Amino acid sequence: MKILWLLASYLAVGLVIGTVSALFGIGGGVLMVPAMVYIWGLEMQVAVGTSLAVMIPTAIAGMLRHSISYENVDFKLAAALAVGATAGAALLGAPLAEALPAETLKKGFGVLLVLSGLKMTGVFEYLIALAK
Repeated sequence: MKILWLLASYLAVGLVIGTVSALFGIGGGVLMVPAMVYIWGLEMQVAVGTSLAVMIPTAIAGMLRHSISYENVDFKLAAALAVGATAGAALLGAPLAEALPAETLKKGFGVLLVLSGLKMTGVFEYLIALAK
């Protein structure tokens, strides 16, 4: 029974994250990593690696739907970014994730999310305007 409950929780969280990923283009890791760490107690490095594996089919499915149904994928830009992102992931990101302590990764991930959120909501621009 516990296995069925666990599988149901995986599918439910995956459904929500897949929906949000395709909606906002966030890749899912922003939500998937915290879910795996805080819901299921995975180590940070395992959550990061697992999230990357999950994102392959998720990204392909979302990209195909955006491309075929809505024609809003810039493939030239995607190809150029993919080359740099692939090199960065393989040569720098994965080795750094393995070398750093899990607690450092958690804190860095949190800072990245907070700064991204502040930028996306316009808080930085607001503060700059106030300072003038």
